[in-house]
Amino acid sequence: MTNSAFIRGDLIDDHYHVDFFLYEDDIAETYRVKTNKNELKYLKLIKSECTSILEVEALKEALDLIDKNGHHNILNCSELQALRVEGQFQYYFIHDFVHGESLKQRLDRDISIAVYDACKIIRAGFDILSNVGMPSTQVLTPNDIFINYLDEKGSVSIFPLDLTRYIKHTESSIPRYSLAYRSRDEEHNTNYSLATLLYRCLFGFLPWQYDIEWTATYKAVEYQVFSYRDSNPLSQSTFYSQHIPDDLKSIVFQALNNIGVNEFSKKLDLFLKRYYEFPYYDEIQLPDSEAINIKLKVSEGSQNKSDHVGLNKVAGMMDLKSLLITDIIEPLKNKQAYKEYGIKPLNGLLFYGPPGCGKTFIAKQLAAELGYTFFEIKPSDLASVYVHGTQEKIGKLFLEASLKAPSVIFIDEVDAIMPSRDNANIGQHYSSEVNEFLAQLTECSEKGILTIMATNRPDAIDNAILRTGRVDKTVYIPLPDFDTRKEMLRMLLKGRPVDSSLDVDPIAMLLASYTSSDINYIVNEAAKLAMKYNSKINSKHLIEVLHKTKSSVNYEQLEKYDSFTDFQRF
Repeated sequence: MTNSAFIRGDLIDDHYHVDFFLYEDDIAETYRVKTNKNELKYLKLIKSECTSILEVEALKEALDLIDKNGHHNILNCSELQALRVEGQFQYYFIHDFVHGESLKQRLDRDISIAVYDACKIIRAGFDILSNVGMPSTQVLTPNDIFINYLDEKGSVSIFPLDLTRYIKHTESSIPRYSLAYRSRDEEHNTNYSLATLLYRCLFGFLPWQYDIEWTATYKAVEYQVFSYRDSNPLSQSTFYSQHIPDDLKSIVFQALNNIGVNEFSKKLDLFLKRYYEFPYYDEIQLPDSEAINIKLKVSEGSQNKSDHVGLNKVAGMMDLKSLLITDIIEPLKNKQAYKEYGIKPLNGLLFYGPPGCGKTFIAKQLAAELGYTFFEIKPSDLASVYVHGTQEKIGKLFLEASLKAPSVIFIDEVDAIMPSRDNANIGQHYSSEVNEFLAQLTECSEKGILTIMATNRPDAIDNAILRTGRVDKTVYIPLPDFDTRKEMLRMLLKGRPVDSSLDVDPIAMLLASYTSSDINYIVNEAAKLAMKYNSKINSKHLIEVLHKTKSSVNYEQLEKYDSFTDFQRF
């Protein structure tokens, strides 16, 4: 521990009681103190040897601007104050305390940070600077970002004050490490510094391992930094970690090479949404490996559910479960209470989204949760070689469902049964079949029937089906998000011989563009690979299979679902 200016119990300016010394850098000592009102604060004491080289007025102005900002994610501070310590004249200031640590402390301890956490911290930093109107010339370093661990989500705060900027530029005794985070174009400083921070969080060190003299004058260090970058081009091949998605590597690489650096924050945001944070409420669960293909036969409902039946069998998906409970289960189980408010049970649902994401499984478990009879219907079940044969089967289906009510009719690939009649290639018999289905579907809830339809091609369905009174709610079932992928991996690996060192988080991250059925396949193939070598399943097996397996969907397909979603009811 350094020979600090203050010790525990010291009283500063009759107002601040020193709890303890925290750390020091080249310019200041940092203490945790308490005010007379028992409020925790940080106290920054400028070292006596830095007093004569400090740009005092510039620092006062910077502290004043920060204090006037008033944003809840910008730490409040005091004005610059002076006092005598052991006969020497020194400056200090106070700023808000965070029940956590700075990003620098986190990196000093952990070296690197998991991808999702690192991206969230960096995006939070950008959001804060944008919301408080900070100029794009603002540079952020690990010293400026604070993580609050009292908040379960690890909220981020900023104290945007680099003290080295307030040491006279002609002075050559203080290291200017913050210049490693600066852009050559000052207008891009914010995005560039955040890209550099993200690189350091991911890899544990700076993009360039600068071999320069950091304690030269400000201008000399700045020149050395830019010259070093010019003479040592950053290659994307140096981004070696196999657990970091190529999309993210490309985003950081481009920003650090000043390729669209002004778009860095936007690209990072899109990456997070695509890989981790789908803009929809429904998460995805495991496909049901025991699903029974019922051809106009029924699966009788059970009123005695266990933890392994119904929505309890659905992994994660808390928002979707909440939707189903509020809009489906409660109105059906408490009909009288809802009837008093004139609320009718929903008539029908449409599940749509990429194939292999568990639409059938959701419908089956909803029926089990309700204890309803479950009818699972595919287009081939209703096909007939006879004229009007399909219409007759449709009528019999709804009649049988009403006789065994309450019941759920689940119609898979509904676009094949009820294609759009606007299509010129659709024959007259299709129009008749669609009309029959529309007639049966209308207000079928009054007969104790809940109809759930599923499709991978929502744009191909006849528009009349989507009218309220037939389909009252459309629900997009997207690719599984990050948390769902983690839970899926844990469930799929459960009961298998798994290496104790296997960490599912990085694997779940790499599976961002894969469907639920893809993930099921990858785990099974990894298990076969491990068995071949008589070893336990580990990350190498999973990654090897993953790299050989293409996703079942592509970005263009997902964009089509997005465009359809924009016009639907949720």
